[in-house]
Amino acid sequence: MKLATLAISAILIAGGAGPAAGQTGASQVAVAFTGGSTWTSPSTGICIWYLPLVGDLEFASLFNGPLFGAPVADREHSRFIWVSDFSVQVLPANQSFNLLALVPAGTATIYYTDRPDLRDWTDLTNRSTWGQPVATFARRAGLYQSADMGATDTFIFSADLVTSTPFKLNGQTFDFKDVIPHGMTCHETGVNGAEAGTCLAKGQ
Repeated sequence: MKLATLAISAILIAGGAGPAAGQTGASQVAVAFTGGSTWTSPSTGICIWYLPLVGDLEFASLFNGPLFGAPVADREHSRFIWVSDFSVQVLPANQSFNLLALVPAGTATIYYTDRPDLRDWTDLTNRSTWGQPVATFARRAGLYQSADMGATDTFIFSADLVTSTPFKLNGQTFDFKDVIPHGMTCHETGVNGAEAGTCLAKGQ
């Protein structure tokens, strides 16, 4: 997750029923993500990712870009965004990792909209324009680790699917419970504040 300055120089992480649309087997890549986090206090923040891969959906269907030409693959044009409020707890460093932090369990939501251009990012607590909540998760605790004070980092966590709501995408019904019925395990890499990674579908 995106990094922020804590204490003196410490840098921390935050922390479809249609034709087999997006179905994924256990341990297969179900979602890919990239994005970052915004800090709301020295120990809390909001992680926001956009998703360039969701199940087996076509890449172009994940973004709402120009009428002609390739889709614009960024947060502002992404039909799907993952949003998770987080907190962090600094842990003692060791010889190999000079920055360690526990990211306690929390919640997360995937929003979908066909009009990402209408999202208002000016107030991150008001998410009424971000789209329809199509999947909610119980995010389990994970460990953030860095050997270079946060310039690069790794973070792995699991997220259990709690609820999902079917919706129409390109005229077909899509439901995240068909892709990740038991949730997913996400492997994240951070470099200078940018975040990217993949999530594997969990088995029973």
